[in-house]
Amino acid sequence: MGLFTSFQLKSRDTETRRRAARSLGVRGKTSAIASLQPLLDDPEWTVRQAAVESLGLVADAAAGPPVLMAVRSADQLADPEGAAAVRAAAVEALGRIGSAGLPAVLEALTDRHARLRETAIGALGAIGGTEAVSALSRMVDDDRSSVRQAAVSALARAAGATAVPALKRAIGHRDPATRRTAAEALATVRDGAAVDAVRGALADGDRQVREAAVRALASIATTDAVSALVEGLHAGDREAKAAIAASLRSFEWAPRDAAERAVHAAIHGRFEEAAAQGAAAVEPLVAALADRDPDARRGAVSALGRLGQARAAAAMAALYRDTDARVRDAAADALAAIGPDALDAILEALRDRANPVRAAAARSLSALGEGRVATTLAARLGAGRAAQHGGTDLRIVSTRDELDGARQAADALGTLLRHGIAKVPVDSLRAVAGLTDVLLLEAGRVPDGSDRIEADELRQAAQDELRRRGL
Repeated sequence: MGLFTSFQLKSRDTETRRRAARSLGVRGKTSAIASLQPLLDDPEWTVRQAAVESLGLVADAAAGPPVLMAVRSADQLADPEGAAAVRAAAVEALGRIGSAGLPAVLEALTDRHARLRETAIGALGAIGGTEAVSALSRMVDDDRSSVRQAAVSALARAAGATAVPALKRAIGHRDPATRRTAAEALATVRDGAAVDAVRGALADGDRQVREAAVRALASIATTDAVSALVEGLHAGDREAKAAIAASLRSFEWAPRDAAERAVHAAIHGRFEEAAAQGAAAVEPLVAALADRDPDARRGAVSALGRLGQARAAAAMAALYRDTDARVRDAAADALAAIGPDALDAILEALRDRANPVRAAAARSLSALGEGRVATTLAARLGAGRAAQHGGTDLRIVSTRDELDGARQAADALGTLLRHGIAKVPVDSLRAVAGLTDVLLLEAGRVPDGSDRIEADELRQAAQDELRRRGL
């Protein structure tokens, strides 16, 4: 090093010191290491960064320990962005030094300083090789979340498909941030084992992990990844289904069976084509109910109505709350098309406080026919065998499930009579007026008040309406 450069390194001017540090790196001589070391504690982060970069350009094993020391002291800087820049420069420098600096980097993995471990991990990802990959696999189990995440990302870059076993451990970790990072890392591995590792994360309890899993499978984009996403439409909430549908639209793929054909058609707005696949279309059509486009929501719910699948009724009834009146009307008509099996969802909406919701449910009820509904519910209440107790007619059921079914029918019938009794035809009203109480009798058990459904209010309401009509 020349005398002039020596003076520049000690200059009071920050830019002069920075340029001097850079010039030493360009020369690439190992003798520069000792001259650069004092600058690693410079008060200005730009000077420290330049010194670290120059140590990387020297690319000698002796430069490794000083670079790692610069990482440790970076936390003393007042500027967090400056400290981050120094650490980033250290990763690049250690990568340049390569396998020659590996011993120092491996030793840093055991340091108590988490930032130092993270930097060493980043360097190992750049250095690569069997020894680096083995060390990164161990660091996936570090007790610090930020270190685990750094190890997961570096390992995926350095090891590819061979990283999957360690990444699978990480995606099962109790820490959501680690699981999310593992899913993101697996996105870079186009391998069947990676798909298997990510598949389970579609049902993760953390929303960000689920979203990362969806993105990962879309990025992998193999036939197995498509299959996993299609299966994911059968679980999760409305928001999760919408995210999966969006991911399946983000890349080209060819459907292989009825389930995939239904999904492919539904996510591209071909709802009738999807419905032609039968029951396999229910989940993709339900996912389309969360689409931002009201025309898509309307088309999907109409197709569900034509399918007549009662298991979709609750999701369809959620559109009673839609902000678009045309969507609400389409949902009302579709639920009516399903028939009595959609009654629970329709009658539940009749109890809602919002006028548009009640109006949409009333439209469904009117299309279905109040008489048909009343007769269906009365039949449910008439389950069991006829009996008499103390001169009173009863229906006797023998299981708790039968009693619960009858109670649900009684509640639903009460809702119908409160909101639409004027439209119930005479024959249906007479069927309701003739209802009897329902009693649960289980062997070896004396019934109490909770084992009986009293139909007095239902009978009285029907009788009052018949009298009002002069009958």
